[in-house]
Amino acid sequence: MKVNLSKIVLFVLFGLFLIGGTNLILFENVYADNSFHVVTNPEFPGKATSASIDEKTNKIYITDFFAGKLFVLDGETNQVLDSIEVVKTPFGVGVNSETNMVYVGGEFSNTLSILDSVKKEVIKEISLTDPYDIAVDQKSNTIYVTSDRSNMVYVINGFTNEVETSFEVLVPCGIAVNPETGFVYVTSESENLVHVWDRNSNQQVTTINVGESPRGVTVNPETNMVYVTNQINNTISVIDGGQNVVKTSIDVGEIPRRVVADSKSNLVYVSNQASKDISVIDGASNEVIKTIPVKVPFELAINQNSGKLYSMYYNGNISIITKTNIHPPPQKQIAGGIDVENVTCKEGFELLFKSSNSQPVCVKPSSVEKLLERNWAHK
Repeated sequence: MKVNLSKIVLFVLFGLFLIGGTNLILFENVYADNSFHVVTNPEFPGKATSASIDEKTNKIYITDFFAGKLFVLDGETNQVLDSIEVVKTPFGVGVNSETNMVYVGGEFSNTLSILDSVKKEVIKEISLTDPYDIAVDQKSNTIYVTSDRSNMVYVINGFTNEVETSFEVLVPCGIAVNPETGFVYVTSESENLVHVWDRNSNQQVTTINVGESPRGVTVNPETNMVYVTNQINNTISVIDGGQNVVKTSIDVGEIPRRVVADSKSNLVYVSNQASKDISVIDGASNEVIKTIPVKVPFELAINQNSGKLYSMYYNGNISIITKTNIHPPPQKQIAGGIDVENVTCKEGFELLFKSSNSQPVCVKPSSVEKLLERNWAHK
């Protein structure tokens, strides 16, 4: 059997994720100036694994794989509101804002927990083999759950909370649904395919060839475009949802894991696991317009109302990257977690480093030459 070294690297990196836990980052985008700034948030009391957002209440539901808990974060204040005991080893999570139901998959406990977000308690558990990724179609109240161990995707009726049907996909991973068309997109890492399932006819309509080891997938319902991460190729496949064909491919960072789309700004975010950054793609031009350095990003979640992006990675604290009208000075950026070499200055200023201590400073262009001549600073 031929061994793919790149896939071994993926396996090792995921193993490090299970050992080291995760951290949570938050981004708030502003498309006008492409500015993303770092602030510091109080410690997160767990190890964030995956997240889903209730956009009606502006609450973020975050699984902690290691503690078997579901944390509830206030999307406005970024403070933890609740900690709820759920299924063991929770990974995937999905929210239906219309019914106040939260679905949590116990990846190695073969159980899907259904939580009433108002009562803050688990109301039902469904036996499923290795539930992993979850997508919720609020329009039809249908929940889709992938299981890579059973090579199945389970379709759950949200009114009865029972498995309605299922369909086969070889090693399914990422899943996304377009509520406007009823099409469901599932990545198959081993086949290098995206399977397209039609909710209306309850059957597979086609498969789409993409890059190697596709993992994450997302849909922008406003443009009917589908985005898929190809981990081995370091690319994003852009699929036209109207014709279900690949329109183009975009180069991103190393080992792109997950992808989410902000339908209001038409921005697409990609977590690049190995290069430790997030690519920001303009959905209109299909070009990377920004790269944001982070600490080994894994899972992503986007709040369509606020434009805030949540990214989970190693460690246990919460760091926040948010856009503000005031560009934070260099020292505040560093205090918020940005490396010195990644410090940025607001428009109209240039970045220099003090000769005395190599600390970054932002100065007016007219002062640059004088400061360099006097050896007060260097580039």
